[in-house]
Amino acid sequence: MSYNVNNIIRINTAISPAGLGFANFAEAVYFALEAELPVGFDVDTYREYTTITELAVDFPTSTETYKAMEVWLGGIPATSKVKVWAVADADADWPTTLNKARNVMWWFWSFFDKSVYAAPATSSELAQWHNANETYYINCQTGAATTEIRNPNLTSDIATTLTAAGYRYASTFAHATNPYAGISLCKWFAAVNYSANKSTITGEFKKLSGIAAENLAGSEYGAMTQATKKCQFYSVVDLQGSTDAGRVINSWSHSSYGEYMDDVVNLAAFVNALKVTLYNTLANSVTKVGQDPIGQSLLINSAKAVCEQYVSNDYLGARNYTDPDDGVEKYTAGYEILTRPEEILNLSEPDRDARKSAPLRVRIFRKGAIHSAAVDISVY
Repeated sequence: MSYNVNNIIRINTAISPAGLGFANFAEAVYFALEAELPVGFDVDTYREYTTITELAVDFPTSTETYKAMEVWLGGIPATSKVKVWAVADADADWPTTLNKARNVMWWFWSFFDKSVYAAPATSSELAQWHNANETYYINCQTGAATTEIRNPNLTSDIATTLTAAGYRYASTFAHATNPYAGISLCKWFAAVNYSANKSTITGEFKKLSGIAAENLAGSEYGAMTQATKKCQFYSVVDLQGSTDAGRVINSWSHSSYGEYMDDVVNLAAFVNALKVTLYNTLANSVTKVGQDPIGQSLLINSAKAVCEQYVSNDYLGARNYTDPDDGVEKYTAGYEILTRPEEILNLSEPDRDARKSAPLRVRIFRKGAIHSAAVDISVY
């Protein structure tokens, strides 16, 4: 028998685990009312559908579930799936229903039956839950509610109510005849690949497949663009006989921080990417991430990689800014990581005993998007 090489060369194999994955910001759930559920589709459960044809097997074309999800699953841009949650009539309120679903799965976009959107108190209740749970609520309004929103003298409409509350994760989309027009705008955000270069978008000027553009009175446009309403709409744009038949205008969220819809969605994606990347840096280390400048550098470099990715996808961008720490005007490429590796050497004993890192201080600067342009012409 020969001498075993394992007595000379001992190899211990450590396989790095996968860790957490990034959230999918295309995940959407439609909450189907119990009256529309097919036989065998139990309340408090869900089914996943990848095409409108597949969904039509359970929900005929006459149902609101079909009509709403035809907007999501059909047209351009393409979406790959939707989950349908079976709502129980016995639920005490909508937060009860939403919490049941959230205990089963995570999603980012929520859609509802037109009768749900039509109740102002319910819309407020839904907006509050979504804001607290960082899930986006597109408040689709039609008919009489749209007439109220477009009245410049009315302050009791649902758009004004949600703006007054300052909900970040909510937008109101008004269309006189289509109760699900806002869902079509959400598709554009769901199609964003945050890992790709120049992939982030603005909701402004988007074309909506299958949605009729409206031609409204000036007072109606003025009402929706009031800072107290911030209501989205899909309008014909014209100039001296030339017509652009349909663009999304006024793509705000109801945020008290003055954020557009894309500001809220993109920041949610950035924060998720940062959390996941830092967690995986700590959790996937074969040995450990030490409480020393090298370990702190690993975290800093992980944060830097995320920031660089979000510069590449155009969420973050270059600008000059005044540094609040010293009042000096400086240039940034889109982010600043202020923490230095050696700061961990000054970690307090309680923080060291609690196995903490030195706090990461990160400043990010949104690239934004140009929605209008001013021109001064000098004629000689």
